[in-house]
Amino acid sequence: MILIVAAGVVVLELGTACPPGGPLAFGDCDEVRPFAIAVVALAAGLYVAGLTAVRWWTVGLRARGVADHGAARDWYLLAAGIGLIVAPLLAFTLVSGLR
Repeated sequence: MILIVAAGVVVLELGTACPPGGPLAFGDCDEVRPFAIAVVALAAGLYVAGLTAVRWWTVGLRARGVADHGAARDWYLLAAGIGLIVAPLLAFTLVSGLR
């Protein structure tokens, strides 16, 4: 779902005319548009990768009998909430540093 929404935002951004700008670039097509698209795409990828890692970790905990279904769900929800904040910040930092 996250990847679909991110792809939709990127397609919407690329489909808008350059002088008025899209929802991400705010009219600056030369400098901001490629940066904003890279941040959105990387943030979505990091978020999905992080949640996938937490999911596999909790599956391992349940298989060893260390955690039950409720604990696994709580860890997943905690990671999802924190990831909504951390993934865009990390993506912004990585794209800025690689620029």
